[in-house]
Amino acid sequence: MKTMWRAEPNGLFAYLVQEGKRIFLGSSSLQELTAWLETSRPSPLIDKLYEDGFIQNPTSKLEISELKSILNEVNQVKSPLRSRTAPELINLELTTRCPLRCPQCYCDLYKGKDLNPDIAEKVIYEAARLKVPYLNLSGGETLVYPHLDRLLKLINELGLSSAIAISGWGFDEKRLKELKDAGVKEIYVSLNGSVEEVNSLSRDGYSQAIAALELLQKDGEIITFINWVARNDNIADFPNLVKLAKTFNVDGIAILESKPDANMQAQAPLNNNQLLDLAEHIKSHQRKEKSPLIIVESCFSPLRAILGKTFFMNKNIGISKGCAAGRAGVALDVDGNWIPCRHLLKPESYPSLHEYWWKSTVLNQLRQHEENKDSKCLTCQFEQNCLPCRVLGDNYSCAFNHNGDGSALIEQGDVN
Repeated sequence: MKTMWRAEPNGLFAYLVQEGKRIFLGSSSLQELTAWLETSRPSPLIDKLYEDGFIQNPTSKLEISELKSILNEVNQVKSPLRSRTAPELINLELTTRCPLRCPQCYCDLYKGKDLNPDIAEKVIYEAARLKVPYLNLSGGETLVYPHLDRLLKLINELGLSSAIAISGWGFDEKRLKELKDAGVKEIYVSLNGSVEEVNSLSRDGYSQAIAALELLQKDGEIITFINWVARNDNIADFPNLVKLAKTFNVDGIAILESKPDANMQAQAPLNNNQLLDLAEHIKSHQRKEKSPLIIVESCFSPLRAILGKTFFMNKNIGISKGCAAGRAGVALDVDGNWIPCRHLLKPESYPSLHEYWWKSTVLNQLRQHEENKDSKCLTCQFEQNCLPCRVLGDNYSCAFNHNGDGSALIEQGDVN
């Protein structure tokens, strides 16, 4: 069965990894699925599962048997506090080497180190056993890692999805063919500005990134995203970046929150007005156009909280409402140690992902943030719908608190 089904205490996840599709079935949907398995009576849910390819039509006896078995697991599986039974995503830090010289970055082509490929393979095999569908491969510069194709092939053979982030350095037609042959599913090109003048404020390699987008557009087979870091020095350029993305027919733009530099100093954070402006640009784009898709990384929770707000409720809830470190994702650093995410550098050594997920002291502390919120979060109107980045802990500079609390958002009006 090509669908990866994964039981959680409150429902089922279904992943069509090759097609990039994902669905969650809660209690009412499970009842509908159970009724269909017992009676073969069609329903809107079953029709939808047929249509999207999560179940086959006609459904084989083997597929029905496997569905019944996975439904039984829902009543048996457990998960850590506020977490999935296992991560949905693992980030592998392949290398700390990079040929570019981005402002505030510590990477160096000649002084860095690479992840032991045997350790990486062990993690990938365990990810398959635990039904972790998504693996991100990053650096440094991902393309300088000598064992990249080897890992991509293994991920593909095990039926998982791979995504790599690149700057554009070392990327040409030959390298693209090698990556496609290895089974890469998605490529994210890092670009912080529509023109070199804006991009160079925070990133090197503008011409390489543009060349990479041109090549991916010409090829037309790989899912392509632009990784764009929202900063106070490029926020006004965002509409132009969307236009640029359209010219290259990219599938989407991934909006990332600006993370601390190597000295743990926050770099170019947005203020309240800039956050609201960005949210309005995204809302306006989503109302008018389907492409490119704009997604916001989970740790950029303040932005997700604004975008999730409707007249009756806020849809930014649950495990996915904010920082996913230790809740839906983890990372492996270049030394083979586990860390909550690639930016939260609190390494721990465990013999397996499973043990880390269940026994880590660091992850347990992160999962208890709701009981230990600071006063700024407790007085914010988005307190129930936001879980901000934990890299800086209580020193996190939140745009919601630009005026000391969340009131400025109300004064400037809601973004609907």
